[in-house]
Amino acid sequence: MMEPSMENCLTQVLQKDMGRRLQVGQEIIDYILDKEKSHDLEQDQTGLDKMIDGIASTWVNCSNFKVALLGLDLLSALVTRLQERFRSHVGTVLPSLIDRLGDSKDQVREQDQTMLLKIMEQAASPQYVWDRMLGGFKHKNNRTREGVCLCLVATLSTHGAQGLTLSKIVPHICNLLGDPTSQVRDGAMSCLVEIYRHVGGEGEDGSQQKGPATVTVECNLQQI
Repeated sequence: MMEPSMENCLTQVLQKDMGRRLQVGQEIIDYILDKEKSHDLEQDQTGLDKMIDGIASTWVNCSNFKVALLGLDLLSALVTRLQERFRSHVGTVLPSLIDRLGDSKDQVREQDQTMLLKIMEQAASPQYVWDRMLGGFKHKNNRTREGVCLCLVATLSTHGAQGLTLSKIVPHICNLLGDPTSQVRDGAMSCLVEIYRHVGGEGEDGSQQKGPATVTVECNLQQI
């Protein structure tokens, strides 16, 4: 059993032994969620920064999918505990979370997307997160590019379009309509369909808004 203290918790997060990580992962989660045990968690900002960076870079990014899933559970516990105070750490964790959207394991991809939606719900606004996720549309891994599209569809489905500046996002989706991978092209089209579902149809003045087909044509014209 791990002695409950910030110092011990940080030591366990930063150690490299995979088997040990799988043993202590749940203990660290319990420590984070128990405010009495982890009363010093929010006082030690330097330790907290190191902990979150370590979880993102060496747990979530781990090639062992069980460790990666535990890493996502750890981040989820930190969001539950810190709420809006987690916002300052979003930039630290996003590169790893974007990478995991292209993981070879369905379970990791699904849990990763759930984690991103949780951050948007409890720690930062959807637009704050998406401003920092736009690079994912150009990720070298085609499965990640597809995953970013699916995450946008899930964001719109969960939060609607009101909180998103879609004009910043749509050009990136347009670029993916010409992606060499068919799944990415399909994902981009799903995004446009979902965007149209939220902001298309009739405008307030009764005029017809552009449908996905019109937007697709415009996207293609932009690329010529």
